[in-house]
Amino acid sequence: MRRRRHESLQPLTRHHHYALVVAMHLVRREQPASALAAELRHFWENGGQAHFREEEEILLPAYAKYGSLERPEIVQMLVEHVKIRSLVSRALEDGDESVFEELGALLRAHVQLEEQTVFPLIEDTLQEPDLARLAPFFEEHRASSPYAGGAEQQNPS
Repeated sequence: MRRRRHESLQPLTRHHHYALVVAMHLVRREQPASALAAELRHFWENGGQAHFREEEEILLPAYAKYGSLERPEIVQMLVEHVKIRSLVSRALEDGDESVFEELGALLRAHVQLEEQTVFPLIEDTLQEPDLARLAPFFEEHRASSPYAGGAEQQNPS
């Protein structure tokens, strides 16, 4: 039976749902390339980049207090972050629409890795007080998706 995601990580999970919608659109390519690029840009600039940074700068350092970063799933997560960033750059900065399907497939697989393997590992490794302390750092992703049913939340930076 699948357990409920810890409350502090739920904003990241909600953002993953948005990433899956974008990934599906990129793979299916049912919209013009310009519309897909606009959707990808919106995703990336309104939470995608920040989401990766928060996982790398907040979530994984908290996990590393008690767990090994040498685990294959953690290494895979970080390598995929680099690969996704590279593909996003090719798509948005270079205008290379040929990477849409690869990016969508990788984004989908990456979300599955985090949701099915990495997040449960982190939840099993961290104690409740450590998980609870993470909550304020991930709040901003609650309404980052136009699919979330809420107003856009601006990043304070």
